[in-house]
Amino acid sequence: MRIAVDLDGVLAETMEAWCKRANEFLGTSLRLADLDTWASWRKLGISREQFFQFLDEAWDDWESIPPTEPRLAERVRNLSRSGRIDIVTGRSKESVKAAKSWLAEHKIPYERFVRVPGWKDKISLNYDVYIDDAPELMPLISRNPMMWGILYSRPWNRTVPELRHVFRVKSWTEIPRLLEQIQQ
Repeated sequence: MRIAVDLDGVLAETMEAWCKRANEFLGTSLRLADLDTWASWRKLGISREQFFQFLDEAWDDWESIPPTEPRLAERVRNLSRSGRIDIVTGRSKESVKAAKSWLAEHKIPYERFVRVPGWKDKISLNYDVYIDDAPELMPLISRNPMMWGILYSRPWNRTVPELRHVFRVKSWTEIPRLLEQIQQ
């Protein structure tokens, strides 16, 4: 099985660092829980470009970005029994080196690092399973009978409805069981 694992918000808790950058720039007191939509730029009155600039700037200080869960490397390693794990991300070209350094520092196992221009481009890679937090990606996965989605719960994807071939998880500990279920 080919498994695509997203980076931001699924492995790396980059939105905490994003909040810090945005708060410094905007004079706000945003917290992760306040980001109830991925398109937070609309809610904050900033441009989409500014939103992603803050995200890239968060990667400038990659050493301060925590993993989304404790013992994450071990939890990701447990998936390797089910198939090949690739990191599939929409990170900017400028932040790829920092992202790879973060993965190495946290000992996150993977076979390939795949950078795509945007979340929509992930679907064309035809992975068997996508572990992601992007709310818009899950309906696309659901439409393809050969694909499965594992939606990693985040404040910005709470409104994603139940979809065919899509499971929602709150923790990485739930994923190995789901992969076994998918393989059957």
